Amino acid sequence: MKILMKFEVLALAFCLFLLPVQGAANPLLFEKMGIVAPKTSKPAPDFELKNIRGGTTQLSDFKGKVVLINFWATWCAACLEEMASMQNLYGNLKEQGVEIIAISIDRWNEERISEYADKNNLSFYILRDPGQIVRKKYYVMGLPTSYLVDGEGKIRGYVSGARSWDSSASQNALLSLKGAGSLAELGTEKLSMRIDSSLPQN
Repeated sequence: MKILMKFEVLALAFCLFLLPVQGAANPLLFEKMGIVAPKTSKPAPDFELKNIRGGTTQLSDFKGKVVLINFWATWCAACLEEMASMQNLYGNLKEQGVEIIAISIDRWNEERISEYADKNNLSFYILRDPGQIVRKKYYVMGLPTSYLVDGEGKIRGYVSGARSWDSSASQNALLSLKGAGSLAELGTEKLSMRIDSSLPQN
């Protein structure tokens, strides 16, 4: 009887260990996705940028939600490679409080950005940073670059290069920031990581 009780206690402890901690990033998932967690979580710099669909969007508007901030450009092949998976991610997790803000640093080509978004049915937020002011705030040196922000507005992770954002590992990494549990394996393949070494200066 005592042995059975000990087994039940150990089983319960193991199950509790597997449960996600509210607001706590899962280090194993982060490592699997190549997400670098800061030693100290600091508030993400706030910003307000023009939305390609009209009006402006401010980061602080999403307080209480997990936000994936992605810096990209239409001339960046690796950026375009991961856009479809970002849209899949958004469709899967939007109702669970996960938002995506894709910030284009194209200095021109506003129409090209809108055309690309429409052609690929991108429904997440797409903002323009032609002066690259926000890009500099986030010290972005190559594209694509992404930041994971928790519901308190703090940076919890940093990613350089393209990712398969609709993979179970990616989605679980985001959900771990809000303690929403995990998803079943989606059977998607990872994208090869590619980083642009520099950004145009004119």
